[in-house]
Amino acid sequence: MDDLAALVAGCCRGEADATATLLTAVGPSMLQMVRRVLGTGDPDVEDVFQEALIALVKALSGFRGECSTRHFGCRVATLTALKARRRKHAGIHEVLSTDDEEPGACADERDWALASCRRQTLRRLLDELPGAQAEALVLHYIAGLTVEEIADATSAAGETVRSRLRLAKAALRERIAADPSMLELLEDSL
Repeated sequence: MDDLAALVAGCCRGEADATATLLTAVGPSMLQMVRRVLGTGDPDVEDVFQEALIALVKALSGFRGECSTRHFGCRVATLTALKARRRKHAGIHEVLSTDDEEPGACADERDWALASCRRQTLRRLLDELPGAQAEALVLHYIAGLTVEEIADATSAAGETVRSRLRLAKAALRERIAADPSMLELLEDSL
């Protein structure tokens, strides 16, 4: 049972209080998904988060309740953040530099720099995947959803989700294997 179903109904009726309460309830999870896709150090996190909140409110009229409202909000946030990444990086080769964590978060600056490069490389690889495959990977490996939860959240069959994950992993492996420097950079994290 979805504990936020009554708020969704109120939002669909145009009730401002219900909308505010719903966004307050799902907002932290959505913000977390945006940060995971973009990286916490990305200057566009807050803008993309607001874009995701607006997208959620607009999408509620078509929400069929096949998953929980929180899962639906996380899915909207993930898709919005992936779209923003693609928009931002279309035709632009990103320079690997600072990222999510402060240098002191790792054992030493070399470890921090290596971890930062790995995250940036993985994000670029994610940008190269078809949208449905990238979404499945993010929901599974970053959000921690099971195949069944992803199937519910995306209205796709479980076998379709498994196929998307398999194809995405195969594409990533192929791309990494084709670039020896990328393989060396990522080999410890694979």
